[in-house]
Amino acid sequence: MSVKKAIGILETKGFAPLVQGADAAVKAANVELVEWRQVGSGYVSFVIEGDVAAVRSALDAGTDAASKIGEVLSQLVIPRPVDELDSSFSR
Repeated sequence: MSVKKAIGILETKGFAPLVQGADAAVKAANVELVEWRQVGSGYVSFVIEGDVAAVRSALDAGTDAASKIGEVLSQLVIPRPVDELDSSFSR
């Protein structure tokens, strides 16, 4: 049986802070960038995947980096997402 990974989501206002945050997140911990989405009204988000500790660490680094050049709206870690939620992201 495989161990389910955690997912993390960072949402920013504007694309540049999102790219800055995603770059910092992926460099900070052993996580995989799953996708990014344009939410609307200038809001964008990215999804990362990895073990819980790595996702938390990566989101902290991503939030810090993104907030230096723009507005971070939210961040979220889901330790073991249900299959229905997990399958809604691009792979």
